[in-house]
Amino acid sequence: MNQFHHLALLIAAPQAGESAMYRDLTAMAQALQGRGFSADQILCLHGRLDRPLVVAFLQAASRRVAAWAVGSVFVHVSGHGFFDGETADETRPGLLFGDTEDATDDDHLFWDGFFAALALPAGVRLTLLPDL
Repeated sequence: MNQFHHLALLIAAPQAGESAMYRDLTAMAQALQGRGFSADQILCLHGRLDRPLVVAFLQAASRRVAAWAVGSVFVHVSGHGFFDGETADETRPGLLFGDTEDATDDDHLFWDGFFAALALPAGVRLTLLPDL
């Protein structure tokens, strides 16, 4: 690894009875370690998730990188997606944590809220790999 800062955020958000997402997270962590990431550069969140939990995880990562002038953050999300809106102009995509249809409850997180919570400094690159 070079002198840049690096951080990986791995999120596995299975719904009831699913296990593939955790296996995705484990495989990704192993691949990143094989590419030179140390264990303390890989933060993982998995299990029965909701919006407040994921937002808190992203905010903690944001605080960790707040002082970085340069660096990179890799985000892998394994879970389910959804969208809300009737037309292409008003449609908003997001992450789905439960099976409710109310896009305003804690089982939903819109991507714009995801990125707002992560709030990376200008010199920090983001690579996002959603597996939805």
